Amino acid sequence: MKENKKIIKLLHILKHTEEHLEELIKYIEECNYNSEPYTIIYNKLKEENDKLREKLKG
Repeated sequence: MKENKKIIKLLHILKHTEEHLEELIKYIEECNYNSEPYTIIYNKLKEENDKLREKLKG
């Protein structure tokens, strides 16, 4: 895969990973379970994804 296509695919996966974790947290909360551990993971994932996005755009 060419470098540009790899970066585009990586950005796509980063976005969907965040979306899936958001959905997971929502369903955990709707089932009245503690979503805090997943929220912590989500926040760290988002932070790292944002850093990586900046590097890829730069």
